[in-house]
Amino acid sequence: MDWRALDTADSHFIPSTDTPGLNLHLRSRTGQGRPVLFVHGATFSSRLYDIPHEGVNWLQAAVDAGLSPYALDIRGYGRSKPDDVPQDALPYATGDQAIADIGDAVDWIAARHGGGPVALVGWSWGSITTARYAIGAGAGKVARLVLYAPIFAERNAEWLEVLADPADPSRLNAFKAYRRVDLPSTRARWDAQIPDGAEGWRQETVLQAIVAASLADDGQADQTDPPSFRVPNGTFLDLWEAFNARPLYDPAQLTCPVMLLRGAQDPTSTRSDALALFDRVGAAQRQYVEIANGTHFINAEAQADQVFNAVHAFLRDAG
Repeated sequence: MDWRALDTADSHFIPSTDTPGLNLHLRSRTGQGRPVLFVHGATFSSRLYDIPHEGVNWLQAAVDAGLSPYALDIRGYGRSKPDDVPQDALPYATGDQAIADIGDAVDWIAARHGGGPVALVGWSWGSITTARYAIGAGAGKVARLVLYAPIFAERNAEWLEVLADPADPSRLNAFKAYRRVDLPSTRARWDAQIPDGAEGWRQETVLQAIVAASLADDGQADQTDPPSFRVPNGTFLDLWEAFNARPLYDPAQLTCPVMLLRGAQDPTSTRSDALALFDRVGAAQRQYVEIANGTHFINAEAQADQVFNAVHAFLRDAG
């Protein structure tokens, strides 16, 4: 089946309150119950949660679980593409800008659902931005917080090699506003996390669907060969700090119920970093969940149902 036949989420465009003329894109699927906002990480947009493929569409799974799900494209990602950011500008969509976008989305969703608090799910870099929002501008507005594939503050040599200036490894490379991501590079990154000889972790059609949909969302994917979608580099400013073991927030200030969840084979969100974060979270109600046979992209793999079931049970809790 062509991925477009399964691409049935509603789209909403809401104005940014800190950048005149910027409209932020939200996806939603009609559901009942607690509203939840899903926030993406450094590479994929809201498509991470709205993969047009049976069995791995998290928004649809959330509807089926009795929730009202939304997924945000941070500025520069997906369909939240401003027209006035040149390629050679400084890294775009920084952590502070992402937090402003999360705040706009939360306020819009809360108003749509009667003004109460909204649950948040943040993946990878999104675990940093949602946590920072929850203890800052979003204090009192977050019902529950899920840090999925969380990144906190542990030295990660593999990532530092990617981010460092080749001439001076102690400094962050001079990245421009955007980078481009294509199907071959996505496949290589994902495959590198799957153990040799492992079978059935990921369907090829899932990979094809998420990349094809991301290319379509970009609008300028055909300007390169192979086609590629643009991804902002502002995230690298945060990741450079986190992977140099420099915390970007104090987890002790998180007081709403918190869940941490990761795939056991994830080399980006490591067990030691996640457990160190878990031990420092200030919330009286907190959970740590680790799922075997899963990578950084476990929600798009064979164990997706385990991810969905654990997170939805936590989000539905009335406490």
